[in-house]
Amino acid sequence: MISSKLKRYQDIIAFEEIDPNGLSRYVGFHASNLEVAEVSKEAFDEMSEITVSDGEIPAFKKTLDVEAHDQLSDWNNEVNADARSGEISFEIRSITLNVTQVCNLKCTYCAAGGDGTYGDPVTRISIEKTLPQLKFLIAGIKPNRKFHISFVGGEPLLYPEGIQAIYDYVVEETKAKNITPIFSLVTNGTVITDKVLDMFKKTKLHVTVSLDGEKKINDVMRPTRTGASSTDMTLDGIQKLHSIKKYLGSFGISGVFNEMNQNISETYTFFNSLNPDWVEFNFAYSQANRDLQLKYLEQMNLIADRAWKKGQEPELRKIKVFDHYFGLLDSQQKIENHCGAGKSYLMVDAKNQLYPCVWSVGKPSEVVGTGTVINHSLLEKYQKPLIVLNNCQTCWARYLCGGGCMYIHEQHTGDKHKKDNLFCERTRSLILTSLLYYKKARAPESGLNP
Repeated sequence: MISSKLKRYQDIIAFEEIDPNGLSRYVGFHASNLEVAEVSKEAFDEMSEITVSDGEIPAFKKTLDVEAHDQLSDWNNEVNADARSGEISFEIRSITLNVTQVCNLKCTYCAAGGDGTYGDPVTRISIEKTLPQLKFLIAGIKPNRKFHISFVGGEPLLYPEGIQAIYDYVVEETKAKNITPIFSLVTNGTVITDKVLDMFKKTKLHVTVSLDGEKKINDVMRPTRTGASSTDMTLDGIQKLHSIKKYLGSFGISGVFNEMNQNISETYTFFNSLNPDWVEFNFAYSQANRDLQLKYLEQMNLIADRAWKKGQEPELRKIKVFDHYFGLLDSQQKIENHCGAGKSYLMVDAKNQLYPCVWSVGKPSEVVGTGTVINHSLLEKYQKPLIVLNNCQTCWARYLCGGGCMYIHEQHTGDKHKKDNLFCERTRSLILTSLLYYKKARAPESGLNP
């Protein structure tokens, strides 16, 4: 358990961990070096108190224990040569394709007009226009790289033939440059027909099924147009996916949590009964309720504790957010951009228009290209690191967060580069939980001991 006391010394933060016997240990994190270590009580006492809302370095505190202060100072000034830069140079090597802009569900929180269309009459992508666009994008990728392609909608499985055609083309087109294509797909799982299963058997897709909980919740949040239970259809689809599991890259379940859906612990049990490779619990991007967020974080800590007790690191890392932070700490990879929007990533809508962000679709002002034409002057404003654009240089979480989501910031502040404080608090809180378990898993006995 993490106590409410959080402290900071320049680029080092630390918090108190209280074990089941009531004994305290102090976990430290070096923000620039991405190092996690135990610190002594003396060192902890030398640090200044902060809250999870604070991103600034606290004012100087008078030194009371010179030896403890000197060791903190030494650690703070160390440079970890293994902590790699997270800057991204312009090279589009990840795209999302709106295979369809139409959906058979009408989710209450849909960002695409409630039907996946974004209010546009074009309902599915043109293969004749998309293949030349893919050829153009692949030509811009350096040899021996990875190329990530994500199929979304609407509901992408309403057009399995299009997915198959794009998959086959990309696999063939990338061979000459030894580029490794990685394909993923997000589906509501309700239209997994024999034709879809046949397509899955010919591809190697990483599949995410959107599901918000048991029937009593999911049917309310993700209703069908006809009034039939979407949950029954999705659960049937999941069973079909399990029948061809050997053909899939992976299979995960992702849920959205808001004022209508607050019991993550209950949903975690339900998701696990469906035997996915991983699970994800997203706080609804539109939410601006601090009390609801506190409940969300409390529930996330609860399922982290349950996962750890059940199977320690392997089980904890089946929860996607914790796997993400463990991966960054293990790889010593700094993140200077929350995502690659406009740098390494573009979104392709059903009209083959290009956007810097998946959430930008349908906004004419956000279009940065069409077909095989990219307007680089429009992308210029995205090229600086997000931690610079969003003024995150002093935040202790900057290299694990990367400046935050521009879409969420804009939703709540009106400006992509003006931070949403709730997002920052939520992210820092999840990082603190990750650091606690990372210390348990990776360095149970190491640390600074002034």
